[in-house]
Amino acid sequence: DMREGERRLDAFIITPEEFKRDGFGENKYFEAVIAEDKNKNEAIGFATYYFGYSGYCGRILYLDDIYIKPAYRLKRYGTAVFKYMAKVTIDENARRMECSVMDDPSLNTKTIEFYKKFNSIDDHGKHLYLHGEVLKKCAEF
Repeated sequence: DMREGERRLDAFIITPEEFKRDGFGENKYFEAVIAEDKNKNEAIGFATYYFGYSGYCGRILYLDDIYIKPAYRLKRYGTAVFKYMAKVTIDENARRMECSVMDDPSLNTKTIEFYKKFNSIDDHGKHLYLHGEVLKKCAEF
């Protein structure tokens, strides 16, 4: 299922009803984008995010999660979703996109290496901060 590839099924405590209410109900707490294979008219992944605020930098987009179905991984779909989220950040007048990184190399090596390409990951390898020119470059397709 969603986290089987990362061996983190125990991390899911939310119910489908809560997810639907919180993301698609009257009072939304997050937004989502869907990645699809247009040839098959099939959803192949998603990203969830929400906006926050920093007293020193203003509006930020917090990228909560990107998920791509295992059959579509290593085919640049995750990269395309990540770059699209950088574009959403700019389009929504946020100054920074950030996300937390699961820093267990045995579970997340490829993601950590991907984020390091942007030279915006903190020294502990747990948070990614994209802003300024790095954010703009990432948003280019």
